[in-house]
Amino acid sequence: MNKLEANISLFAITFFSAVQYIFLAGIPADLSHFAFLSVTNFAGFLMTLAFFFGELFRLDLKQVFQSAVLSGELIGFNVFMLMGVKGIDPAVSSAVLSSYFLFILIFEAFLYHKKPDRNQIFSVIFVLLGLFLMMNADVKSLFNVNILYFVIADMFFAIYVITVGSYAASSNPSVLAMGQMFFCCIFSSFLWIGESFFKGIPLALPVNKEFWSGVVYTGFFIRGLYGIVQIYAQRYVSPLNTSLIFASEIVMTMFIAPLLSSMLDTSADDITQLKIFGSALIIFGLVIMEPEFVKFFAKIKKIKKFRIPEKNNSLFIDTRRKIFVFFISALVYVLMDISVRVTDFLPHYSGIKNSLPCITGLFFGLYGTLGNLIGCVVSSLLAGGTTDEIFGECWCVFIIGICMYYSWHLLSKSHRIHFKHLRHYVRYILLAALASALCLRFKYAASYFITGILIGLPTDILFGSLLYVEPFVPVWCKNSNDVDLSLEAGGESLENANEILQDTASKKGISLKRVFELQSCLEELSIRIFKAVPDAKIKVGIIYYDAISIRLDYICKKYNPFKINKGEDILDIMSLKIIKHRALRASFVFYKGENKIHVVI
Repeated sequence: MNKLEANISLFAITFFSAVQYIFLAGIPADLSHFAFLSVTNFAGFLMTLAFFFGELFRLDLKQVFQSAVLSGELIGFNVFMLMGVKGIDPAVSSAVLSSYFLFILIFEAFLYHKKPDRNQIFSVIFVLLGLFLMMNADVKSLFNVNILYFVIADMFFAIYVITVGSYAASSNPSVLAMGQMFFCCIFSSFLWIGESFFKGIPLALPVNKEFWSGVVYTGFFIRGLYGIVQIYAQRYVSPLNTSLIFASEIVMTMFIAPLLSSMLDTSADDITQLKIFGSALIIFGLVIMEPEFVKFFAKIKKIKKFRIPEKNNSLFIDTRRKIFVFFISALVYVLMDISVRVTDFLPHYSGIKNSLPCITGLFFGLYGTLGNLIGCVVSSLLAGGTTDEIFGECWCVFIIGICMYYSWHLLSKSHRIHFKHLRHYVRYILLAALASALCLRFKYAASYFITGILIGLPTDILFGSLLYVEPFVPVWCKNSNDVDLSLEAGGESLENANEILQDTASKKGISLKRVFELQSCLEELSIRIFKAVPDAKIKVGIIYYDAISIRLDYICKKYNPFKINKGEDILDIMSLKIIKHRALRASFVFYKGENKIHVVI
């Protein structure tokens, strides 16, 4: 992930946060807020566990403590926010809660002696003015005891954002994401039980569909995806700039409220001239915060013309992975679709599942698309959909998935899915627009395009640039790693590998420090494997980018080199611990005699 990807990702999850208030409307007024926090945090934990289950071996006491600290800060924010929210106008609440960047500015200046630059100072001033106008310049509403609770909540969230930036730079983000959700679930459950005991309220959850649709959305997007993306992105964006991006939530909420209210037959707040001017100030403040945004449109490059594809040289994709992708794509589609359909919360052609063709189709081609098709048919039948509805949605799923997949690879020279440069975003948006237009119905096309951009794009960034999910490629694609090596026991092959790494990395503009990290990682893991299995032959595949992807495959008995045995010398495992805890990703999988390791540093 680079800084551009991090900023785009943070803006995307800010949109998720803005939309959540629509779903929160289905929560009963008499329900304990801690009950809702417990359930949604548990859902978020399950999601992060599904993403990073293969990395649980990286857990240690330091990261357990860091996760507990992060969750304690989040719980503190939620407690004081809930104490202050009653009786306060929503515009005032959003504006005050979005102003926590002031405390980040103060805390960083006094505690860390970090002075903001001129751009950041002007950005803070414009955003503050914009937030004041967004609440219709209502000064009197600020003189309220509930505002004090909001201020304390802002302090907690400011500390949380600073802490995330600090921990993410020195610890494993995936473990932090899992641990944060786990402890949030535990802490909020204790608060729920305590509240129930002192107030005499039974520990029960409502059974209405609106409540559970809110749980699904909040758990998946806010607790899960939001938490994962934020922890990863804050490695590249400062806490102050992160908070200023999050302040744009109030602008997004204002402009999408009329659209959502028309779909849900609810009332929306009036968009006044002051609010429009305030939103313009906030947007201007965000632009001057990052000068790169000013250059964003000036660097647009022409998309390359279609070219004749080269003959097949693609990596072999085994049958079991195709089957796995097919069933997972179908299952995810059903879970995301049926939770919205059964509530009648949105029209049958709308919903968060519309983003899936732009995700599974782009990464897994025909198999991801067929899985979505099966999921579409199953969920439609369960919800009582008509034949015309099923055919219309199946056509959209098929044409978008196939169009995104083949068009991306026709326009891509490397056949990798990442978003390192502006041209990748231009290509993605244009392809999503073209594919959505082929849905032939405007309401379908609009829904698939909007979700494909706002939900599909940040998820694709997460898969392609952070997790380095290995995509399927068309049979006519020439797809290869930047480096392919084969290692055997003995020092000669490793020495040759180090020379190859230096040569190839210098051609890609990789710094010597990064080359040393790569060599150290490869040496440490291969030495441990050969020590345990002397006759092993290791196949190594490396991809160079801002983060470096390293895959090691070896056929032998199950052996996880990340597992540290008792009695091992501390000097022997020091570099292993650095890899284990500092890597963006470090996963180990064993299946039918094949060991697979994937490390992203």
